[in-house]
Amino acid sequence: MERRNDVGTASTVHGRMAELHVIAQLVTSPASGPRAVLVTGEPGIGKSTLLEAGVALAHQHHLLTLTVRGTPADGQRSFGGLAELLRPLGAGVLVGLPEPQRVALDVALGPAGAEPSMGATPPVGPREIAAGLLAILRRLGPALIVIDDLSWLDLATLDALRFALRRIGEGRLRILASSRTAGVIEDPLPRPAADDVLPVGTYETLALGPADPATIEDLLVERHQLRLAPPVLANVVEQTGGNPFWALEIGAALAQAPGFDGDLQALPIPPTLSALVAARLAKLPPAVVQALLVVAALPQPSPALAVRALQTQVAHPEAAVDDAVASGAVTAEGSQLRPAHPLLGSVALNSLTAEQRRSLYQRLATTVTDPEQRARHLVRATGPGPDAATAAAIDAGVAVAEARGALAAAAELAELAVGFTACADLGEGEVEIGGESESGDRNRDDLRRRRLTAARLTHRVGDMARAARLARDVSDGADLDTTREALAVLVEATYWTQGRPAAQAVLRPHLTGPAADEHLRAVALALAADYGDGRETQRPELVRLALESFDRVGDDADAVALCSALRYQVGVSLDSGQGIPEPVVARIAAMQARAAHQASWTRLSVVQGFWRKAVDDLDGSRVALHAAIAQAQAEGDDAVLPTLFSHLAITECWAGDLCLGRKAVADGLRLAAPGGVAPLTLYAADALLRVLTGDLDGARKLVAEQRAGGRETIQPQGDVFYEHVLGLAALLDGGFEDARERLERAYRLAQGADILEPGRRQRLEPDLGQALVATGDLEAASALAAEQRELGERMRRPTLVGIAHRLDGAVLAARDDLDGAVAALRLAVAAHERSPLRLELGRSLLTLGGVYRRRRAKTEALPVLQAAVDLFTRAGAVPFAAQAQAELDRVQRARSGGVLTATETTVAELVAGGLSNREVAERLVTSVRTVEGHLGSIYRKLGVRSRTELARRLA
Repeated sequence: MERRNDVGTASTVHGRMAELHVIAQLVTSPASGPRAVLVTGEPGIGKSTLLEAGVALAHQHHLLTLTVRGTPADGQRSFGGLAELLRPLGAGVLVGLPEPQRVALDVALGPAGAEPSMGATPPVGPREIAAGLLAILRRLGPALIVIDDLSWLDLATLDALRFALRRIGEGRLRILASSRTAGVIEDPLPRPAADDVLPVGTYETLALGPADPATIEDLLVERHQLRLAPPVLANVVEQTGGNPFWALEIGAALAQAPGFDGDLQALPIPPTLSALVAARLAKLPPAVVQALLVVAALPQPSPALAVRALQTQVAHPEAAVDDAVASGAVTAEGSQLRPAHPLLGSVALNSLTAEQRRSLYQRLATTVTDPEQRARHLVRATGPGPDAATAAAIDAGVAVAEARGALAAAAELAELAVGFTACADLGEGEVEIGGESESGDRNRDDLRRRRLTAARLTHRVGDMARAARLARDVSDGADLDTTREALAVLVEATYWTQGRPAAQAVLRPHLTGPAADEHLRAVALALAADYGDGRETQRPELVRLALESFDRVGDDADAVALCSALRYQVGVSLDSGQGIPEPVVARIAAMQARAAHQASWTRLSVVQGFWRKAVDDLDGSRVALHAAIAQAQAEGDDAVLPTLFSHLAITECWAGDLCLGRKAVADGLRLAAPGGVAPLTLYAADALLRVLTGDLDGARKLVAEQRAGGRETIQPQGDVFYEHVLGLAALLDGGFEDARERLERAYRLAQGADILEPGRRQRLEPDLGQALVATGDLEAASALAAEQRELGERMRRPTLVGIAHRLDGAVLAARDDLDGAVAALRLAVAAHERSPLRLELGRSLLTLGGVYRRRRAKTEALPVLQAAVDLFTRAGAVPFAAQAQAELDRVQRARSGGVLTATETTVAELVAGGLSNREVAERLVTSVRTVEGHLGSIYRKLGVRSRTELARRLA
């Protein structure tokens, strides 16, 4: 029976008019309707029918539709769902993508049976694949993505969709999906709910309840030409719980019952849907049932694959497939086959005996060509217990799944391989009884190797608790080489699950006493340089010992651990005020160029951005950070981006572009939001920028919130960050004693950690020096100046030399040696004119201008102070701009009162151009109150009383 619904499209959907209207809004009115719709309900309730109606409506409106259908088949291929989803876009879908995304998707979406080339391409990871999917979806015009059923998609596809759909943002892409819930129908293959794939808070859920009697009646009449008396119809609805599929199966049985007189109890109709479906399947020809079994056990196979799987089971495989389609047991969609309803396939599979099931999956394992699918079929065919051939086949599946970027699937298979390995059930200290010792040794070697692979993969997917357990199992009784390979995974996983002391306890046996193995000791020392050794040994000493040990190991040294030690060697050199050891950096670069896989945090392209800014190479830092950000975005590595943006924010802050610094902080915080916690450096950059742009109270509040969360206990350098921010805020507020106390504490903390490099202790020295002078401790200020001069001259860094001269000038001025102060401050200005840290130049100009004013050298003071005002204003450094303007105003009050300053001229022109005070403040990165003050001064100097008069005066 066909109805025309209220959305103007022909549909065979019975009832569900309200649900159809919501879907019509999704398809035809994306601006006013929901961005995504999730249809939920038990199997057979009509979810797929509603989705098909949505697809028909989309086609009617010429809307691009991408569809993927989940399958309960056990032999799923990772990213098979993604390949189905993108298939309509054709071969050109990858054109124009960044290379990491293009290569990853090309491998992941390769044709079924095609094995990824091991080593021929860069390593493929799930991040690159997900980022590539996101880029493709963002390039689409108006489109509808249809996912039926979320619960049965392969896990790799689910993860990629979860990443992309949560980041797609507002646009013309709409999503129509379904997901199963429990109900009156038993569910033979439960899977975890996958509703979190859709963007949180942006979708509407349509929960399908039981169909009403009128709908059930319409269905029975349309499908089976069966009209039941009202009592019988009510009985059918009650028995089926209003489930349309179940009601139709009963209708089919009734339609075939001879002489049916309306009495359901008189008919042999099974009381459950599964039994009813089984009875229906029992009436099909055996060849058709065999075809259904193959189609149900394979993930949407092609007819050719189904025919190959039937070769040894039926006389005429092609005819069996055709008859299965003709009987309504199997549906053909393009080049793919699937059960007409998932329950038909699951009931058919569940009806098999254990031996029949093993035979089916063994046959499928020899039919499919994809190693991952073959492994999954063999697992079902072999059953529990050790089996060397199955374990080896699973190894091949692990390698292929990892190569195509399906790390979660690879980790799952790796653990299955452990279970199929002989000795897998032996605990520590147990001895295998019987068998040749050579065979037993080989089994134990295989077991450790597979456990190590499983530990490594579960670690890469972030399951730290499981990775720690597997790595611990590897280490128990393992040889030295295996222990060394497992140690890094075990220590890091232990750190994240149990904390630093527990990680140190794992390392301790390998650090104390005589070294059982030099290589193992070297790796342990490199890890201790990161996590500590539990004995308060300083990092420089641990790094030294690790590198000496690696030197004794020679060319066979573990590259990852050695690179880690070398990175810490660079850090130690920086902290000690020795700069960046370029030969060490070159060595790291050469080693990483040969490495197969690197964690993003360890890449030289990332850490270079951190290091360069510390030694005043702000351009080098900026270039490295932008390259690292672009690479992380291309690879979908959201985890590292907030940290990269935090360092970019600090770089721009030191460069004097506070507007760009604020943008970097905003980008970092936005990306950190899904995880809930941003890196400490991002909060520190945010707080520093708030101080420099005049939001002192906002900075103090942010620091208080972070300290309330105990962040310093995780990252002790937090105290240095935050004490500096609070000290600078106090200094700009005139609270010199408070400023000195906080800045001295930050300085002592850094000194106690052997950090001598100003760029590694947040460049607190000029602020501390100013506070020391303001509180009268001139000797301490002079000592600080001497320290900065020694570092600056030795490392040829004009920034530090200029700070030393400025502190000298301030000390001389405090002692009333104004001529000596001017000479020192001129040297400071000259040095800072060669420095990339532009705010330091402004501060030296401001200090020199103040001394000129004290000398009553107004002619010299005016251009110097005006330059300081202009520099601070362009940078958006509101408090320093206010200080410089105040100094300039004091000089100008002794001269003509009608001359506008450069800042006042800018404000006057913007106001005369029609901007409001708030808009002027935003343009100049200052406060509305500051603009109002400038405007009052402009009115007084020019003798005007309104914005109209000002505009007329400047016309």
